[in-house]
Amino acid sequence: MAVEFLSESEIAHRLPVWTALSCLFLDQELQAGDYRHIAAVVDQSGYSPAEVEEILRNEVAPAFVANLWSVAGEWQGWPEDCVRERVLEKRGSTFAKAGNRLLNNDFLTSEWATVAALLDR
Repeated sequence: MAVEFLSESEIAHRLPVWTALSCLFLDQELQAGDYRHIAAVVDQSGYSPAEVEEILRNEVAPAFVANLWSVAGEWQGWPEDCVRERVLEKRGSTFAKAGNRLLNNDFLTSEWATVAALLDR
């Protein structure tokens, strides 16, 4: 399946969502306020919850899931330019998607359920 082309405008629109969702992959236990922040960004994005879940699973997770496997993973967060670069690099990668789905489906389902429960929709 071909990866949908993203214009610079669409990338700019997705970047805050990518950045917020990347926090789910930090090497730390997120607090309630962290999840509220992610949900607020999702609410402000204009994307539907289903669209954001797809963005999480197919764009953000393949770019950041390896941080969960790292002995000393990132725990403070990534700057937007790094998020943009990593997501665009991994977006559509068959290997990244397969590894993501095989090894982290329960994790993604649980994290997304926590965020989705806080959405204002």
